[in-house]
Amino acid sequence: MPPDLLNTVAKNKKKDISDVRFGQAVARMRRKSGMTQLKVAGKLGYSKGFISQVECGWKHLDASKVKDLDEFLGAGKRLVRLYEELYAPERLDWQEQVHVLQAGADLIRQYSCVLIPGNFQTKDYARAVFAAGAPWLKEPMIEEKASTRFERAARVLDEDGPQYHVVLDDVVVHRPVAGNAVMCEQIDALIRLATTGRVQMQLYRWGTLPHSEPDGPFSLIASPSAPEVLHTESVYLGQTTDEPHMVRSFVSLFSRLQANARSVRDSVDYLRQVKRKYEDGEPAVAQVNLQ
Repeated sequence: MPPDLLNTVAKNKKKDISDVRFGQAVARMRRKSGMTQLKVAGKLGYSKGFISQVECGWKHLDASKVKDLDEFLGAGKRLVRLYEELYAPERLDWQEQVHVLQAGADLIRQYSCVLIPGNFQTKDYARAVFAAGAPWLKEPMIEEKASTRFERAARVLDEDGPQYHVVLDDVVVHRPVAGNAVMCEQIDALIRLATTGRVQMQLYRWGTLPHSEPDGPFSLIASPSAPEVLHTESVYLGQTTDEPHMVRSFVSLFSRLQANARSVRDSVDYLRQVKRKYEDGEPAVAQVNLQ
């Protein structure tokens, strides 16, 4: 094929965003490990040019090579997780992946504007969440999922576990996923976590300006042996990245959320007010306190 035609084909070809993201991750890990493209190519049985194209997002790396590449670069399975997230999300148990990251962390920063985070949920609250979010599940499966969530949380919240900073939108504690008794128990559990100092918990006042809240929940997970990771969630899917620019952006956002939220002490007082409403049997659909 003539050179000018080759150039035309290259210009017209569009990169796949998954290939670009994976290629960038490979390039970062390769440079961090001190390896050259030639050494990586020799290990995997490819040409140096092919590895260059993978890093640039023009070529797709075969799944059978990802584990070897991850081990060769000392990536600690980060490339394996990213590959599954990008190319086989239906096979990825992202909740288990997040739990593994959290259990090995030394600092977790988390924001939620939808539900009380899984690590803080009581069993009854968790059961109600699973029953409402997946009404097709039978009772034994709901019980299994709630128990698994509770057991995972206990490991993360162990006294030797990571530091935990969390910002919760007011709406989270006013959203009645179950009856008043369950909600009262759940709010009481939050108060215990906050007052014992195990979790630095702040409530973000509804209507606070400037409005710095993101569109959905996210976590920043830092460990001593790996780069800080950003985890974002949608209804049925979680996505994780250690891309430096994204992580820095959300670190800055979390700092703004903390700065604009109630203090830890005021947040505990607010939780006690909410708990009293549930104890008094007021309608579960409570008015969000704007004070």
